Amino acid sequence: MSFPAGPTVNGAKTAKSSLLAVNRVAFYLARMGARGIPAGQVLAGTELQPEQVQGVFRGTPAHYRTIIANMLRLTGDPFLGIALGDEFRISDFGVLGYAILSSATLRQSRSVMAEYYTLNEHIIRPDVTIDERRWCIEISETFPLGRHLPFAVEEYVSRATALACTLTNQPFPVKSLHLAYAAPADLTAYRRRFDCPMYFDQPKTLVHFDVARLETPISLANEEVFRVCERQCHLTADRIAGGSSLATQIRDALIGAPGEFPTMDAMAQRLKTTPRTLRRRLVGEGISYQKILDETRKDLARQYLEYTRLTPKEIAFLLGYSDVSNFRRAFRSWTGRRISDYR
Repeated sequence: MSFPAGPTVNGAKTAKSSLLAVNRVAFYLARMGARGIPAGQVLAGTELQPEQVQGVFRGTPAHYRTIIANMLRLTGDPFLGIALGDEFRISDFGVLGYAILSSATLRQSRSVMAEYYTLNEHIIRPDVTIDERRWCIEISETFPLGRHLPFAVEEYVSRATALACTLTNQPFPVKSLHLAYAAPADLTAYRRRFDCPMYFDQPKTLVHFDVARLETPISLANEEVFRVCERQCHLTADRIAGGSSLATQIRDALIGAPGEFPTMDAMAQRLKTTPRTLRRRLVGEGISYQKILDETRKDLARQYLEYTRLTPKEIAFLLGYSDVSNFRRAFRSWTGRRISDYR
């Protein structure tokens, strides 16, 4: 694998500063196109056109659920997530990929991926725990996926192992999988791809890797190239954030931290601004901080009720309510309906 044409550092080529990651929907369209499936069929039911999903694109939860359902139906492959994860390439990360590729070790590559999460959109959220004894990733949904959770988990784990193999030119086994969904009727695809102990119907989805592998060197490591690419990641992330409205940034922050609905002062601190500036900018966008909180909670509540089996008490916790009765009253004020009637 080589770097794309661009300026050089001591003879090593670096990524073009304008190079962005291939967004997830564009990646799906490309992989389905390779299978002879037209983009229009993949996007059916989303009201999206192929030209709308190029460049920096962030779909809605409904977009992703519909597109995943379409791909599974059109291919007839219940384990499509495993195949797509294996087909993902370093270059699909854009400039982030070249920072990963030039990292010194898997530990450094993992760190830079976590730092520039916004350049590598996810439909799931990986929470990493690393200590002397373990390297564990807890996988949770960025938004409710319902019956499509197995697809997202399969794609993530398959992609992680494939990319680690590419980076190190060594096998990269999974130590164990604990999966928060029922086992498929046929485990052949799982055994062939992951080849590790697997436990289904678990409280959480956990992936365990060998912590010693974090120090595995990356075959194309180059410190100077890494510094240049990491800088470009920083600039690109800032440019993407700068192109988003403040309301969108706040919604993204709320969705990315279930159970946390901070005060405006706390949100201002998180966004590295002052409460006064945050309030003024929101007024300029014609919206208030409280309205963003209410709209986000209402949208998430509907998704949790439609696409998960979570109890009202569990949903209330995820929406930042300390008492389920407060959530019930809020839901009725939003929809005019009781939770039991809506579900």
